[in-house]
Amino acid sequence: MTGERGSGTLRTTAGGGTVTAGRTPPFRTTDVERARAWIADALSYPVMLDPLVAPEDFDFTTSAVRLGPVTVASVAYGTDVLSRSEGLGVAYHVNVPVGGQAVQSHRGEVFRATAAEGRVPVFEPTGALAGELDAEAEVLALSFDRHAVEAALEEFLEHPVRPLHFPGGLDLLNGRGRTLAALARTVAGELAEPSGLLDHPPVAASFADSLLTAMLYATPHQYREELADPATRTCPRPVKRAVDAMQADPAHPFTVRELARLAGVGPRSLQAGFKQHLETTPMAYLRRLRLERAHADLVRFGPAVSVTEVAGRWGFTHLGRFAAAYQSRYGRLPSQAHRG
Repeated sequence: MTGERGSGTLRTTAGGGTVTAGRTPPFRTTDVERARAWIADALSYPVMLDPLVAPEDFDFTTSAVRLGPVTVASVAYGTDVLSRSEGLGVAYHVNVPVGGQAVQSHRGEVFRATAAEGRVPVFEPTGALAGELDAEAEVLALSFDRHAVEAALEEFLEHPVRPLHFPGGLDLLNGRGRTLAALARTVAGELAEPSGLLDHPPVAASFADSLLTAMLYATPHQYREELADPATRTCPRPVKRAVDAMQADPAHPFTVRELARLAGVGPRSLQAGFKQHLETTPMAYLRRLRLERAHADLVRFGPAVSVTEVAGRWGFTHLGRFAAAYQSRYGRLPSQAHRG
């Protein structure tokens, strides 16, 4: 079985520690057992696979990336396949169809979906599940570590939570489900690049945080209404703690949850506090602070430093977006700042 490449380290989205992140090279096999073993290892998805039509055409192809507690994999089988599992144990799981048709069942509900219509189940760690994919089917398999999901939700709600249930499944074509699917497709697009943004730990950490947060807000679990409620506004002290942390190290790949932990409040309370006292959001404040530091460097050092160097120094990983934000703020391109 092929190994990982492009491994790095990123800050986990829950718990404050560090975890590895890395791609697996494209993997292909005509052996059902090797395919099953890959799925169990990469996606924490113990599964039985049965080719239904023309077993000799079985052609499992995949590539994947692990972003801390979230794994995204592109999966295709080359022939009609039935998959079965008695439970995932350590993960919540969503299959996003991008080609062909997938019929999936879980906890007594059956879901039929293509890339253009239908709903999909959110597989829970317990309970039998099954899926039937046709020969043209390709899915983006999203695996979310259950402990990270539940820890993140507890941070948002600021109280303990029970294991999640998702009755009715998820609409990936409308509303928040569409956003989750779009994020997954963006990550999958990076898999085709031999070396890309996902190889940079700050970018990988941001994608992991976005996918996990989108999963919590998009899926129909029992805490969804509570999660959508406005947060209680916080006092200025936690806001100042978050501001101090950002000012001390603007280039650090902060997320809202990390800032909330540093401030000693929940993420929604911190966001409400920033809106009330600073009339902005934590991430908008951080972007403004980074722009100010980059502007100061460009004016101070002039042509002695490159725009790319300065952008990277202050946490901007996309040069085009940096230039656009800089021009919007200062009325000129970063390269023009060299002239004072």
